[in-house]
Amino acid sequence: MKKYCVFSMLLLTMVTHFTMAQSVSKHLERGNAYFMVRYYAKAIPEYEKYIRSNKADAGCELRLAECYRKVGMYDKAESIYADVIATQAVGDSLLINYAEVLKKQGKYSEARIQYEKLSDKFVRKKICIGSCDSFSVNSNLSLYGVENLSKVNSIHSDVAPVRYKSGIVFSSNREETLIKKKSSNTALPLYNLLLATGKDSLYPDQVSNFSTRINSIHHECCASFTGDYKKIFFTRSIDKPYSNDPGSKNALKMYSAFWENNNWTNWQTFVFNDTTHSYGHPAVEENEELFFFVSDMEGGYGGTDIYVCFNIDHKWTKPINLGPHVNSPYNDMYPFYHSDGTLYFSSNRPEGMGGYDIYSATENEDGEYEMIVNIGAPINSPQDDVSVYWNKEKNIGYFSSNREGGKGEEDIYIIKKNK
Repeated sequence: MKKYCVFSMLLLTMVTHFTMAQSVSKHLERGNAYFMVRYYAKAIPEYEKYIRSNKADAGCELRLAECYRKVGMYDKAESIYADVIATQAVGDSLLINYAEVLKKQGKYSEARIQYEKLSDKFVRKKICIGSCDSFSVNSNLSLYGVENLSKVNSIHSDVAPVRYKSGIVFSSNREETLIKKKSSNTALPLYNLLLATGKDSLYPDQVSNFSTRINSIHHECCASFTGDYKKIFFTRSIDKPYSNDPGSKNALKMYSAFWENNNWTNWQTFVFNDTTHSYGHPAVEENEELFFFVSDMEGGYGGTDIYVCFNIDHKWTKPINLGPHVNSPYNDMYPFYHSDGTLYFSSNRPEGMGGYDIYSATENEDGEYEMIVNIGAPINSPQDDVSVYWNKEKNIGYFSSNREGGKGEEDIYIIKKNK
């Protein structure tokens, strides 16, 4: 009887440990599954539960740090990166990620230390180090001030503002005033194009659906208009789950429409749209002579590159990559072409102030964009700053940012030139 009791206790202990191990393993499996499809917020609690029982799993900890970085929990990401880097040799990519989360918190001197550890093979090493030195000096001599458009912004994501007549057209995934639609991928509302108007055109306070003919059961984002507002270009993102199939994950396409008989009609798809690459973020020159856009097509320099087409005999030329000064090994997007010839764009190249920064580019004598300048604070910040728009005089502009003190995930800000 005594032997039976001992045996039963041992068996119960083994079953308990086995059950607990299975439970822990499931947390890792679920975390990895969420991570693979970029559901970082859902992956976090699974990884946290797994790590509590498997503290020595460095690979899982780094994936958790990546999740923290992606969702903006920079202090937690910093803690993991610091522990890993203190105990083992790491590559350039991890040092860059660590420096990014430090800069996101305004810790430029600490980020500089990490950039100094980069191998000499990393060609942007000196630029990154120098950028930390320049951003550490907080200049109050800026020509511009920025202000949150609180009456336009929501608790959700509000991005890509452009002027449209006496109002602003922008993209948002808020649920109010929208066609009720959600992504099968994330269960979050999809983006629509919205119109903000009001008595004060600089500070609109009424938001409505821009067009029921354009907004659909898919994402719509990043509108661009010709100077007479009679033609619109925009991005539509087909709602497909992420996978290893290029045809599934690359779902951005560009479209145009004409304003006729008080409605948007005569739809056209961008001539170079295809089923294997993404095409989005259109920026048309006001006379429709130049057309800039973003794509991940083969032959680029990074994740997404900026291209230009020329209008010759009412046909777009084949896309031309803007080259290695505008485009980088990272993501370069949200182009905006000003009538004075300046191209503005956003990039997450590591020499920025934080995540995505806004840059300006001007042409040299050969017509190539090579004078690339970070436009600096207060427009850029330690957070993500994207999709700038300027009026003709450049005394008024708009952009989007997820900086601290905002109302939602990303907010729209107005830029005003100081008197």
